[in-house]
Amino acid sequence: MLLGYFWYISGQGTSLHQRRSYQSQLFSRKGLGHLMMCSLSAANASFCLDFFKELSKVKRSENIVFSPLSISVSLSMVQLGARGNTAEEMEKVLHIHEVLSTASPGTKGTTGKCEEAGGAHSQFQELLSALSKSGSACSLSIANRLFGEVTFQFLQQYLDSTRALYQAELEAVNFFKAAEKSRKKMNSWVKKQTGGKIKDMFPPGSINSTTTLALVNAIHFKGQWAIQFKEKNTRKMPFRLNKREHKNVLMMHRTGQYKLARRQEEQMTVLELPYTGKEFSMFILLPEDICDESTGLEQLESAVTYEKLTEWTNMENTYLQEITIYLPQFRLEGSYELRPVLQALGMRDAFDVKHADFSGLSRDPELCLSEAIHKSFLEVNEEGTEAAAATGWFVVVGSCSSSIPYEFRADHPFLFLIKHNPSKNILFFGRCCSP
Repeated sequence: MLLGYFWYISGQGTSLHQRRSYQSQLFSRKGLGHLMMCSLSAANASFCLDFFKELSKVKRSENIVFSPLSISVSLSMVQLGARGNTAEEMEKVLHIHEVLSTASPGTKGTTGKCEEAGGAHSQFQELLSALSKSGSACSLSIANRLFGEVTFQFLQQYLDSTRALYQAELEAVNFFKAAEKSRKKMNSWVKKQTGGKIKDMFPPGSINSTTTLALVNAIHFKGQWAIQFKEKNTRKMPFRLNKREHKNVLMMHRTGQYKLARRQEEQMTVLELPYTGKEFSMFILLPEDICDESTGLEQLESAVTYEKLTEWTNMENTYLQEITIYLPQFRLEGSYELRPVLQALGMRDAFDVKHADFSGLSRDPELCLSEAIHKSFLEVNEEGTEAAAATGWFVVVGSCSSSIPYEFRADHPFLFLIKHNPSKNILFFGRCCSP
């Protein structure tokens, strides 16, 4: 799976580069460090669901795939340079204020607190460090880079902090005189980091002479199923799109030992498909049937909360059982403008030149975010999953086992997520309505 995330800041730029190669590592830390990591995963999951529900309002009955981790990491890097109400709005959208309350009860979320030991940024640093040292058979790489206008002056403290907390270095480019050349250079970097899955992160015209800083995050995940499907068993079968329509898709099929739980209250079944090493898993959330007039997911999507999602995907007390699985091959791609979604969630000042406060990033009083783009890719087949995503920000100067069924047949729309089990962080989340 691949994910891309990009933020545009207007002014006159600078750039940071962060690259990480992940092959997961089981966490053995306990006590405060473990609790802080859990609080970060809770914040990321809460943001994930907020983002999904808001995006679903304009993407009804459509496939959706995105990486909440990619968006959170890149947005957190932007928040590192924000101050005042701009920073507080970002903290609330990311649920960072809840992380701060967990780390230091009774304290109010501030940018300073975020940077302190136990704060959100230091927790991201700890998470990324743990992932980068992993030794799983799965491959997970996360890369961050800041592309900044060569003539623009960024505060050294901001550059030092992004380097220390996110291992991100600044790369100077000439947006003012060579915007198109800079755009191609950035696209080339994203393409490389995502294994060639995201080729045109920044379309023509997206970068111009007013661009000051582009913060880019890319994630690439490739994992093999712990128990692979056999290609010879894959055959075309009907997939119901709604109550009236269906399409023939390539349906994978196998019988094996899996963990599966049926949620009677939600009339839904949850299946865990572990990847080799079992540090990462894909979870499929499948309604029993199509009960509404669209995809059959409306009831499930309205009911899902962080607490419920945590409960639904907790398989610790679920036994392995012999399950026959029917799962479609699917390949999803997503491209999303994040500005309207984040504004709807409460992040408004950052995009308003009159109210944005990025004084922790530069002394220029007219810096604001202009655009934010997120692109993602996910492919599921007999061998496993490949996924990628990229996110970019542009800153501009203002101008239960006994009830488990024997057969799991995913022949109608479902939700899915890929989770790093030790840290409980969601890497990818989405909806498959039409494989």
